[in-house]
Amino acid sequence: MTNLKKWTAVAVTLLLAPASLALAGGKECAEKHTQASYDEMAKKYAKHGYLGIETEKNAAGVYAISKIAPGSPGEKAGFQKGDVLVALNGARFGDDNKEAVKKAKSALGPGKAATYTVQRAGSEKQLTATLSEVPREVLAQWVGEHVVSHTPVQVATN
Repeated sequence: MTNLKKWTAVAVTLLLAPASLALAGGKECAEKHTQASYDEMAKKYAKHGYLGIETEKNAAGVYAISKIAPGSPGEKAGFQKGDVLVALNGARFGDDNKEAVKKAKSALGPGKAATYTVQRAGSEKQLTATLSEVPREVLAQWVGEHVVSHTPVQVATN
């Protein structure tokens, strides 16, 4: 799918979401999803800053980088596809360390430096990136994905 088609789909999703929510979840659900609530959601996402990487959980249960946005802070810092995320600002990722990771993430935002420990080719390496503001089209994608993932799906019956 081309970027233009992708962003058009996100825009259409955002435009149609309130109507589909009203039909799927009733009046109460539609009232919760107003433009003001979308704006609030975008503000919340924007506070965290932007690294420009996408990850996937691999078979070992760890997150590996699957994509790096061109020109992003992640690309500039030297992240590579396949790098496994090990730690953020000294807080190691894992089920037993969720609170420390949450605290490390809460200190981040646009203009803040984030030092990630990654595993690459069998050894650990530290990469530091200064987070940027989240690009508008990325915010639209994140909000759209949130709306879609929280929209009840109704099956038509004949």
